[in-house]
Amino acid sequence: MKYKIVFAGRGCETYVHKINDLQFDKLKETDLENPNVDFISEFLSKDDIFTTDDTFLGVYNDPECYMISVYDESDSLIWESDVNHEFEDCEFNCVFDNEKSLLVEDYVKGQFFSYEIDLEQFDANKLIPVITEIGEVVEIITDITYDGQSLNDTKDWLDFWSKGINYYLVG
Repeated sequence: MKYKIVFAGRGCETYVHKINDLQFDKLKETDLENPNVDFISEFLSKDDIFTTDDTFLGVYNDPECYMISVYDESDSLIWESDVNHEFEDCEFNCVFDNEKSLLVEDYVKGQFFSYEIDLEQFDANKLIPVITEIGEVVEIITDITYDGQSLNDTKDWLDFWSKGINYYLVG
């Protein structure tokens, strides 16, 4: 039977800009609470703050922020996480924790991604999140495995929308 696993809730799309020591010092003097976005884009020599090769999207790693829903072939809901949900295990990745960088965190809500898997019977305890910690500031679930197998080849990006932007200087 085919199952569809959907991740929804609150999370972020984080854009990482690697910077040098001089840029880091200059940005420390900048008001990142209410930044001039055009100044930052120009300062980074980018078209806009979202132009970078290092982007991460996912739901916050907090059961109060995410909802996992699993549907069978007839699109009937067969399992859903709750605010007390705990994974039995996880994969953990740390990125940009020792590099000077500017993180642009676009706080988003909605449905993030879905996966399809063909199984005889779904077991929620076999879901293992891939948690990515970005610059020791942002921690999101960026992927999922099932019973040790990647589902990345069935990943489908869904619909989410921006609710605000935060800036973090790391280094």
